[in-house]
Amino acid sequence: MIRELRKEDAEAVAQLEIAVNPHQIVTPMTVYHRAAREKKRGRWRDWVAEIDGEIVGCAHAEWPVPTPDKGRFWIGVHPARRRRGVGGELYATALNYLVDRGAAQIRTWVDDDPAGERFVRERGFVPGSVDTVSEVDPRSVDVSELPQLERRGFRVARLGEVRGCAHGLYEIWAAAVRDIPSEQSELDIENWKSDQFEQPDLSDEGSFIALAGERPVSLAFLAVDSGRRLAYNQMTATLPRFRRHGLALLVKLAAARWAAEAGIERLLTENDEENIGMLAINARLGYRPLYDQRGWTLPVGRPPE
Repeated sequence: MIRELRKEDAEAVAQLEIAVNPHQIVTPMTVYHRAAREKKRGRWRDWVAEIDGEIVGCAHAEWPVPTPDKGRFWIGVHPARRRRGVGGELYATALNYLVDRGAAQIRTWVDDDPAGERFVRERGFVPGSVDTVSEVDPRSVDVSELPQLERRGFRVARLGEVRGCAHGLYEIWAAAVRDIPSEQSELDIENWKSDQFEQPDLSDEGSFIALAGERPVSLAFLAVDSGRRLAYNQMTATLPRFRRHGLALLVKLAAARWAAEAGIERLLTENDEENIGMLAINARLGYRPLYDQRGWTLPVGRPPE
């Protein structure tokens, strides 16, 4: 049975998404926050698939860009419950939702999952951009450069200390997103606050900001699942005019030092394959590629007027 997500499903959906991809941070709070914020804006729908009362699959569909004819979806089916038509039913539900609302192109992404890649290929999706997902044990990161970097005239603060500077942090984020060729997200500050700044797993203690005077100029946002000893670099970015001062390295090192001290054992990040600068910083810190996350697109016909 396919039905819409309910609040009480959040725990089961979080565990399901982790079973599909254990290299991600997703908690019940994240699941419900994501669904509630987007349903309120009318840009998102969530579904679950049940068999004998057990949630065995989930899907969501969204409108991530202002262009009304572009939609996006994601499907996950528990590895032990595949080959029973669950993925096909969820796909049909998400596809119909997007096409009925005018989508002419839909996009999805596949993590480290050969079965998922076969699924989209069989349905005519075309491969697109690639993000490299990498990981490092933060306890192995050499943070000896931090004192020297901190003496360059920039102050480092935890996110919790500069929460009141939301507009300045948004400017850094927006500038970075504009530089990502495959990124099509909306950039208005209200959507950014809801999508990123108010995310339940974003750590006020483990995220770091570089300040020029009192102005935020570089950031490293860290999402944390302390129970799984896992953290994810949600974004590292620097304002264009402050680049080439070692600030991205500075905030990433500060985040890695905090993660090691907090008992985090795996620190993950993802970067567009064309982002040579950030990939070089990651290699310098000891990150090793884990898998590629590829985007896939499919042109679809509009329904009759």
